Amino acid sequence: MTDSSSNEELAGMAAELISAKMDAARKDTQMTHVLKIGTFHMELVPDKDIDVENIFKETLAMLMEKYDEKLLSITISQASEKGGVQYG
Repeated sequence: MTDSSSNEELAGMAAELISAKMDAARKDTQMTHVLKIGTFHMELVPDKDIDVENIFKETLAMLMEKYDEKLLSITISQASEKGGVQYG
């Protein structure tokens, strides 16, 4: 069972998510910055307040720390999968 403060927190997070999606949709371009390594895929909507290079470097460092060489492993079936990328 959840209390009203939990519901308010969830509603606030949902509102922020919807607002961020609306802001992204209003951008002049639908181009994104893409980081794709093996089967990992990450996209960032361009924004003047985002340091894309730093985010990608930190993400890569975390992935390498956790998965090391396995990060680069990919099978032919994984490479040929259609619809493996989700946008949202």
